[in-house]
Amino acid sequence: MKKKGFTLIELIAVLVIMAIIALIVTPLVLNIIRSAQDSANKRSIDAYGRAAQIAVAGYMLNEGDIPTSFDQLTIETSGPEVVCGTHEINPDGSVYLTNCTVGGTAVNYVYGKTSTPSSGS
Repeated sequence: MKKKGFTLIELIAVLVIMAIIALIVTPLVLNIIRSAQDSANKRSIDAYGRAAQIAVAGYMLNEGDIPTSFDQLTIETSGPEVVCGTHEINPDGSVYLTNCTVGGTAVNYVYGKTSTPSSGS
């Protein structure tokens, strides 16, 4: 009588091959996830910066002058909370943001440009 089925060695060989594939694929997938999260955080800062630009424009329309601080603005956003350590309104009404966190995660990204004059001018 002939028995059909897999031997223990064959099953172990399949498990070893699957484990090797998992060891190779896992870091690749984790890097893709990390990259996507970094990109999403940068886009959140961009959206916050654009919302700040719109708030500055609204303030200028209502008050006739450029605001001197972010405290004078009403910035409407949705999504994860964006908090920036440095936020400036330049004399031309543009916005500069740096040292930001998105949902509590620090993000190495700068929005806009500062208008601080360089030394020696």
